[in-house]
Amino acid sequence: MPTLTDAESAGAIREHHAELRDALRERVAALRHAVQAGRPHEPAQRAVLTFLDTELLPHAAAEERSIYPAGDRGLTAMLVQAMLTEHKNLIAHVAGLRDSAEAIEAVGSASAIQALFESHLSKENDLLLPALIADPSVSLGALLGGMHEILG
Repeated sequence: MPTLTDAESAGAIREHHAELRDALRERVAALRHAVQAGRPHEPAQRAVLTFLDTELLPHAAAEERSIYPAGDRGLTAMLVQAMLTEHKNLIAHVAGLRDSAEAIEAVGSASAIQALFESHLSKENDLLLPALIADPSVSLGALLGGMHEILG
């Protein structure tokens, strides 16, 4: 399989981010609607957790192995460090959601995860990716070669 260009790689990453964002929004909304309707919230809570455990958190781990090391130097080093901290915060919030026994607590935890993730995506899409593309020593296509966890 040929290596993607930087622009193709950035486009694939942004597209996958949009898919992750939309899937998380859908599941969090289903949890919120279940609680608002007075239905049992546990099935919707489990659906959010399953998505986080099987899609979102593995995606974050894959980024930490692939593109983050390329940005963890020079002008983008502090950005990458902040984004790594956000990954740790996401993991902590997921643990909080996992431990949420009350419906309102589950909605609050899931909503916090969604807000943090969307803010994180903005930094990655609008700040980190353009900086990596502008760096002539970085090839996003080479970094992402075979990284199905990121590109879907």
